[in-house]
Amino acid sequence: MADDRGPALEALRRLNDAGYLFYLDRNRTRADDLLVRAHAADCLHRAAAALSRAEQNLRRAIPAPSRETPFPDPALLGSARALKALQERIALLETRLRGPALLPDGDFSTKIPTEDLHYRLVSLDAALLDCAAAIETGAMAPLEPAFSSLLNAAEQAISKRNEISG
Repeated sequence: MADDRGPALEALRRLNDAGYLFYLDRNRTRADDLLVRAHAADCLHRAAAALSRAEQNLRRAIPAPSRETPFPDPALLGSARALKALQERIALLETRLRGPALLPDGDFSTKIPTEDLHYRLVSLDAALLDCAAAIETGAMAPLEPAFSSLLNAAEQAISKRNEISG
């Protein structure tokens, strides 16, 4: 599986140093699954931390109430609330990844009996890692419409991976 099947597998190749074996070793399939999910969850955690810092900085920039301006700027408050909502959405994704294992404890070949399904799982791993890395990078400009689509793509990648264990 280490052959070149597309640029999306580059994220998985980087995990080789951490022991990712592309689900080829029957005794390490669970470890491969946990490694991919932990790496993706770590990226999401760093993205949520960046959003939290951005929200804190935004809230600090809101001036204290005064006689001239008794209420804060609604646009700033709206932006702070939007950042908080994105943090919560990322936290839900992270929880889904850190939750129960995708693959069963039993025989891996019963769940992934064909090479096609095996390749599909590796491709889904690559897609998930790509989404997680894009979310971490996109956390620098989280209020862009594209950031929400990145979160949607990550949700779909997690759901597709969960379908395999189905």
